[in-house]
Amino acid sequence: MGNTELTQLMKQVANGDESAFRTLSQALSQKIFAMAYRFLSGDRASAEDVTQDVLIKLWQYAPRWQAGGSVQAWVSRLTYNASMDIHRSRKNRSDPIPDNLSVPETAPNILLEKEYRTILLRAIQSLPDRQQEAILLTYFHENSRRDVANTMNTTEKAVEHLVARGLKALEKLIPSNLNGEKDVLAQRSF
Repeated sequence: MGNTELTQLMKQVANGDESAFRTLSQALSQKIFAMAYRFLSGDRASAEDVTQDVLIKLWQYAPRWQAGGSVQAWVSRLTYNASMDIHRSRKNRSDPIPDNLSVPETAPNILLEKEYRTILLRAIQSLPDRQQEAILLTYFHENSRRDVANTMNTTEKAVEHLVARGLKALEKLIPSNLNGEKDVLAQRSF
């Protein structure tokens, strides 16, 4: 579903149209879930919670939504924020670790991957809004450059520049020993 259709549905939802909300939810829920799933390192239950939370916020905040913005970008921002809230709440938990806990051989790699993802997400969060949006839509929503351009109401060339500037900024923000994570982003094809 294109940005124009999403905008039209969002206007109807803002006026309390439940049928439009169901259609909008169906159009966006899989992308919300996929993005949250990636942000939360494959935690399906938490990604489902984020999806539900974002859809509730979509309904609640619809009357305040500004028609000039991209619905998909707004939903991406809501998804990112909800995922980061869960991530932060986990970090603040102090559950005791049992002494007899066995550690699988892959545990260090899993922990490193989660830590890389956390560092990467923090770095992305510090980018300017348009760069964040372009990178999130490209890498976490896995949209083509054309789809990102349509969602952001800009050109493919502008998206290319936003992503390039974002990646260049990430090089400075992410410690040098984590360059493998940046390389993964830089090598992703559109």
